[in-house]
Order: sequence, then structure tokens, then C-alpha cells
Amino acid sequence: MTQQFLTSATLAGVAALLASLALTPAVGALARRIGVVAKPKIDRWHTKPTAMLGGVAIVITVTGVLMALVPLTREGGVVIAASVALFLVGLADDFFQIRPYQKLIGQLLGAAVVVSFGLVLPWTSYSTINVLITLFWLVGITNAVNMLDNMDGLAAGVSAIAAAFLGLNFIANQQWAEAVMLAAFAGALIGFLVYNHYPASIFMGDCGSMFVGFFLASSALVSGTGGGRSRSVVAVLAVPVLVLMVPIFDTTLVTLMRKKAGRAASQGGRDHTSHRLVALGLSERRAVWMLYTFAVLSGSLAMLARHAALKVSLLAIASFTIVLTLLGVYLARVRVYDE
Repeated sequence: MTQQFLTSATLAGVAALLASLALTPAVGALARRIGVVAKPKIDRWHTKPTAMLGGVAIVITVTGVLMALVPLTREGGVVIAASVALFLVGLADDFFQIRPYQKLIGQLLGAAVVVSFGLVLPWTSYSTINVLITLFWLVGITNAVNMLDNMDGLAAGVSAIAAAFLGLNFIANQQWAEAVMLAAFAGALIGFLVYNHYPASIFMGDCGSMFVGFFLASSALVSGTGGGRSRSVVAVLAVPVLVLMVPIFDTTLVTLMRKKAGRAASQGGRDHTSHRLVALGLSERRAVWMLYTFAVLSGSLAMLARHAALKVSLLAIASFTIVLTLLGVYLARVRVYDE
């Protein structure tokens, strides 16, 4: 870890934090002025009208800091360009309430661009299968983060934690430019989180959640490219999944339970992991912090899987999988709707 890297990462992170702190309230005021406000609904958690478009502040901050301070690599440029395209798709949804299939088309087009530049998950020895897995990964994680944005501060905080662990993975790979890119991204999320934590004065909206989700999903692909990287099969397979385990777990639980109840997976509702924790008696703030802790644990396990011996990694991952399965079964039995 060089002194130059530390200086660049600190500068980018602090600059993004300060810019986000300044821009977010301004964007919130604009959203309220033009009427882009999330109103309380029976299938939503918030209880008061709340400004949206927080994603605008996040995107302006990230792109501005990266263009001004970070010498992006080819792969980093692809990540940010495709993520901005997904931001535009989400922005269209925030303003015009586009249909789910229209959002899916936009997500697939963005994912196809990323894959066309050679960013794929090297999980098998067959390139076609890897491409299909990567498309599913990019679309799936984007929607998982979108679904995770269901309680004040949850998506932003978990995404900032995931960004920190992806940054650590880049450092371990000696991918200094990508690590600085993640420092700026995390700084922007933390600045936004100041206004988004309970009780939130602004939401990131679909424009923010789709940008954040796609940025994380595509950034995870970059650590698998190039020479001189970790050749551990466990690391290649496990690190991206473990770093983003909280949105993956939540989306899997919600999708299975909604299918079981005969409801559409894309339909909103108060049946997410966070809502089930509140139904068990936790306060909203404590439920969110519990999921933050979960994100830190899964990210730490990802780092263990990357560096530890194969047997240790496999044992830790197997144990974690068992715990997750038991937790999912327990939470699935929590009553979140009146019969």
C-alpha cells in the first residue's frame, strides 16, 4: 500500500463525502419543489411524504469526483458509464413510473454493455455460461439493492459497507485506481446517509438504487480481470457473493415468500428482512444496525475466504450458509401481514 495511494484514496473519499453533504439537501429541496415526493402507501414503510431523487446527488458526486481526481482505468470507465445509464433508467421511473419490463430492458442493455467489454464472472470454463451468469448477476444485484431500499438508511449503509470491502479486495489485488474509485463511491454514500438515516429527510429513489446496485455489481467484476490477481477458486466464487450477501439474502427471502403467498415478486410490501426484524420487537433503527452488522460479518468472511487456506475457507462458508438458512427459515415464519 503506497503513500500515493493513501493520499489519493483519502482525498477522493473526503471530497465525495463533503460534496454529498452539500448536494443532498439541495437536491431534496428541489425534489420537494417540483413534487417528486414519496407519499405514504399501505405497502410502503415510511409514514410521511419524503423527498426523492437523492440518487441525483450521489451520481453527481461520484462522477464529479472521479472525473476530477481519479485516473480511471478502462474497466473503471465502463463501470461508471454503464451505471450512469442505469441511473437514467431509474430517473425515468421516478418521474414517469415506467413498467417493470421496461426497467428490465434497460438493465439488460446496461449489463450487455458491461459484458461486451469483457467484464464477466469467471465461474466456469465455458464463456457462454459465464456471460449468462454475469447478466443474471448484474440485473439481480441491481434489483436486490433496489428492493433493499425499504427502510431509512438501509440500502445506503449496506452499500457503503459493501463498497468498503470491495475496496479492500482491490487493495489486495493491487488495483489501486479501482480502490480509489470505491473510496469515492463510499464517501458519497456516507454523505447521503447523513440525511437518509432514521428519520430520513430524503430517499435515493429508483435512480439512486439502480445506480448504486449496478455500480456495486459491475465493480465486483473488475476484481476478476487482469493479470496478477488472486487465483483462488474460492475467492473468485465467494468474494462477490459474500460482500453483497445482505441484498442477496433479502431478495431471496422476499421472492420466495411472495411466490408462496401468490403475490408478484416485483410488488411492494412490508415483508422484507428489516420489516420482519421490527415485527420481532426491534426498533427500526436497531433492525437497520443489525443488518449493517450482518453486512460487516459477511464482508469479513469474504476477506477470510480470499486469504485463508482452502479448508478453512470452505468450513467458514459452509457454517455461514447453515446459519443463513436457519435464519431465513425463522424469519419466514414471522407474521408481517394480518390474515
